[in-house]
Amino acid sequence: MPWLRLPYKVPQRPQDLLHLCQTSAAVQANIGLELLYKSIEVGREACHSNRITQLPKSLTTPDYIPEALDITVSTRDTTATMGPPATPYQPYAEVHKDPKGPGDARPTSLQILKDSDAIGKLKGKTVLITGCSAGIGVETARAMYEAGATVFAAARDMKKLDGVIEDIVKNAQENKDGPRPQPIELHLDSLEAVRKGAEDFKQKCGGQLSILINNAGVMATPYSTTKDGLETQIAVNHFAHFLLFQLLKPLLLDSAKQSGSPSRVINVTSAGHRFSTLKFNDKASLDAWNSGEGYNNWIAYGSSKSANVLMTNAIDRKYGSQGIHGLAVHPGGIATDLGRHMTKEDWEAYGEENVKRMMATIFKSTSQGSANTVWAAVSPHFEGKNGGQYLEDCGETGLAGESDAAGTPGYRPHIYDEELENKLWKLSCEVVGVHED
Repeated sequence: MPWLRLPYKVPQRPQDLLHLCQTSAAVQANIGLELLYKSIEVGREACHSNRITQLPKSLTTPDYIPEALDITVSTRDTTATMGPPATPYQPYAEVHKDPKGPGDARPTSLQILKDSDAIGKLKGKTVLITGCSAGIGVETARAMYEAGATVFAAARDMKKLDGVIEDIVKNAQENKDGPRPQPIELHLDSLEAVRKGAEDFKQKCGGQLSILINNAGVMATPYSTTKDGLETQIAVNHFAHFLLFQLLKPLLLDSAKQSGSPSRVINVTSAGHRFSTLKFNDKASLDAWNSGEGYNNWIAYGSSKSANVLMTNAIDRKYGSQGIHGLAVHPGGIATDLGRHMTKEDWEAYGEENVKRMMATIFKSTSQGSANTVWAAVSPHFEGKNGGQYLEDCGETGLAGESDAAGTPGYRPHIYDEELENKLWKLSCEVVGVHED
């Protein structure tokens, strides 16, 4: 890739640096140049090779301006780059400004379908969703069924899953004659079981898969390992879904080619990615992590959720030109059994009054919580473009502020670290036993 060094010394005053960033962003939008910056400390994380769209608030004093800021300009076509846009597209921003709890004005998944003119529009499309026996997975499957898709719902508990499917069909509002969703037994705590579930799906799907939604996950589990010797949260939340994608990738590519419409891979992540960057980047550090050394349930969760976004961006970077686009979605706060592993101490750390406030304001219903996933799956905004992004509140988002308080918007820069993304991809291929491409 050709790189051009800026032919002058980078200004040291914050206001001059901001002007440079803004000017370069305008150049990028007009003629396809991309301004990158490296080694700027933002809060606790170092930003590496992230596109500048605005100067972070934490860089508004001279103390934060490095003496020798390393800035380069790339001549590559920015339509193929990952990362947040200069101006995030946020069609539902207004209704998220003053949340009033579950059932308020924030959109449900069905509302997203209607707004996107997607009711019945996914006929002929096959969708596979993991984690469909409870929570937002149920509502995601319901929405995809209402959109007319051929839905495959995956979960561990087949009895519960059969009940979910019956409810989806019985209570459908729009789809009265579509194909009944099909159950797939899928256990994410074993790579062998993932292979078995993927094979079952391939036997039933007729060679079609247009949308893969990796929704299942665990949160804040006490330290444990899976049958493969992997720490549970990174195993279930990342490695299992990484393997599932790899096994089904040929179907996603073929479906995109045959239909002329790009396939989508949607990874359900979390604002919890802000708790921690990836805690390993090679086999040795992963082995140490799997041993439980220095284990913290929230750091482990944050690391796994960061991995979800890094995987998403890598999919878009590697396969976007071949017809597969990746998106990572944060559902928001929802009262589901995802929090079943939270201890009394975890709840006390939030504070009783704070929990009550969150429940009454920022928390969403399960249908509202699935809306962001559904938006990523059906919105025309992502039809063959705008992939490789972290989404929240049914919109694109910007850099997070200094606060990590629940409900505050934004991402941490490490999820757009291309070097970390590549290391995770290489390691993941090694762990699950597939060839790196």
